[in-house]
Amino acid sequence: MTAKQRLRGLRALVQDVVEHGSKAVEEVHKATAARTFFVLEAIPPIAKPAKVIHVVHDASLTGIYGVIRAVNRVVGKGLEVALDVADAREANAPEEPLPPREPPPKP
Repeated sequence: MTAKQRLRGLRALVQDVVEHGSKAVEEVHKATAARTFFVLEAIPPIAKPAKVIHVVHDASLTGIYGVIRAVNRVVGKGLEVALDVADAREANAPEEPLPPREPPPKP
């Protein structure tokens, strides 16, 4: 396995870890908050505002974790493109190094 293949594999691995890890953390985050909201929503004087805050809280979490996953996909795709460009340059590189350029003539 070449270094570039390992690099591509590492990119895919990190991208998968962020994708699936953020989903797991989001679920735990919501479940943990739900326990507190369950108690607050059972108290009549604050039940209605607690329910509204619960909905807003969950929507915010969904948005935040969604942005994390979106950025992860964009960065992953950017790295993929960069590696493709590096491969193309390497494939088109001359086999022999170019001779050194002569310095420009002095005025």
